[in-house]
Amino acid sequence: MFRKMPALGTTLLNYLNEKNNMTQSLILAIDQGGQSSRVAVYSAAGQQLHCFSASCATTHEFVNDVEYIEQDPQEILTGIKICLEKINQVLGDDVKNILTAGFAGQGSSLLCWDNQTGEALSPVLSWQDIRGKDYLQDISLTHSQAQSITGLRVSPHYGASKIRWCLDNNPKVQLAQRNNSLSIGPIVSYIFWHLCEKDAVDPSHAQRTLLWNLQKNHWDEHLLNLFNIPRDILPACKFHNSDFGCLDLGEHKIPFSASARDQGASLFARGLPDKNSCYVNIGTGAFIQRVSESLSAPEGLLVSPLWLSENVDECELVEVSSPVCYATELDAPKQTHLYAWEATVNGAASAISFIEQEAGLSVTPEQINKALALLPTHECYFLNAVGGLSAPYWRTDLQSRFSVNLSAEEKILAWLESIIFQIVVNLRLMGQLGAADKIYISGGISRADAICQKLADLMGVLVVRGENTDATLQGIAYLAAGLPHAWNGQTQEDVFQPKSNPHLSKSFSLWQNAVTGWLSTESAK
Repeated sequence: MFRKMPALGTTLLNYLNEKNNMTQSLILAIDQGGQSSRVAVYSAAGQQLHCFSASCATTHEFVNDVEYIEQDPQEILTGIKICLEKINQVLGDDVKNILTAGFAGQGSSLLCWDNQTGEALSPVLSWQDIRGKDYLQDISLTHSQAQSITGLRVSPHYGASKIRWCLDNNPKVQLAQRNNSLSIGPIVSYIFWHLCEKDAVDPSHAQRTLLWNLQKNHWDEHLLNLFNIPRDILPACKFHNSDFGCLDLGEHKIPFSASARDQGASLFARGLPDKNSCYVNIGTGAFIQRVSESLSAPEGLLVSPLWLSENVDECELVEVSSPVCYATELDAPKQTHLYAWEATVNGAASAISFIEQEAGLSVTPEQINKALALLPTHECYFLNAVGGLSAPYWRTDLQSRFSVNLSAEEKILAWLESIIFQIVVNLRLMGQLGAADKIYISGGISRADAICQKLADLMGVLVVRGENTDATLQGIAYLAAGLPHAWNGQTQEDVFQPKSNPHLSKSFSLWQNAVTGWLSTESAK
């Protein structure tokens, strides 16, 4: 097991190769997402060799007018184990060449379990679940105070209020607490408990509980006291490259040497992320990130840990011009940790069922492309509060609304442009780090060319869409490998050059004015 990686001059994989005299190095990567769990094996050069997946469902149920959004922890755990066994079978004796493993997972989803038996005591409470929102009304914590401690704002999407809800409302949780056998944490900690018999959490997942101190990489006593959450029910805080225990795959033991939140891990698919680029992933929600060395972000943006390492001189950011990225060896300590300025747009794919109901049409790729080709001559906008209006506005008290007299296809267009427009607002805030020269975009909705082109037109910079649907897997494999000097993260890419688009610029201005009026009207109620 490896508590500390060697210096970058000898990467972790090279070090292990020399130690074990192996000629082929393999890396195991697990990505536990909202719709599926995937397990893959990568070569030391970053090539995916095998990948298996298992779906996991999300349920929506209204209880006393509150929507519970949950997943089945046993389904998720079983799915991962099945994928691991398939890896074991397909590799056969070569499974011994897997030298290290990494885990990437959902950031704000959490559950409760018995740390003596491993039994799940609650469903997985999805990041979309805000059942604990009422607790935040009684907490004397401002957004600025929360951000100075955790990098986040006060929000029911994060774990603290959900943990408090479980402690107050779940009889199984209450019994386990009385028996001193209760554990609560992000789903990554539950998985590590079962796969590695370790009680641990990395900085990315710990942060999303709203109980973690950004400066100290530890649970914050002040926040624990505010929410009345005992420290001993939470997992131990580690670095991103800590010893997370060993996974038994057949008769072979594989050390977990990296763990990170899925959105953060995806930035490392090509190698070290480029500090002059922005990264956008449009999935259930849209996630916007830009690497920063500053922990002080503009109002409305979040600051998240990307890679907090035990090695004080492990790597520095480098500008790259080729698809193969390199980390540079340092003569003296410089960059110690990597952070990201971050923003979210909740109402992306998570809004599809709402849009289908409002428009009376199925939101298919064909329908999306058809809607994006429209050029309405009247006001056509959507004020998108599905899942809550997030960065940089952060409001959960708003009701979504369309402009008047829209056709069904115009409603789909207005929804899609609302996603683009909110992304643009956040990207412009991130411009305080300096003008970005490129935007990397990924995710299902980005498969529509017009989405990428409209973003390029409004931002005035290149938009690059990668074909890599496994960016999170590849990124966590790179991190588990110890940030090797050469990592071939090259994928097929589509490049969208910015063009003049007066009609889109006018639509954006109309939307901005409508948002301003919407926010002020609702605030006055």
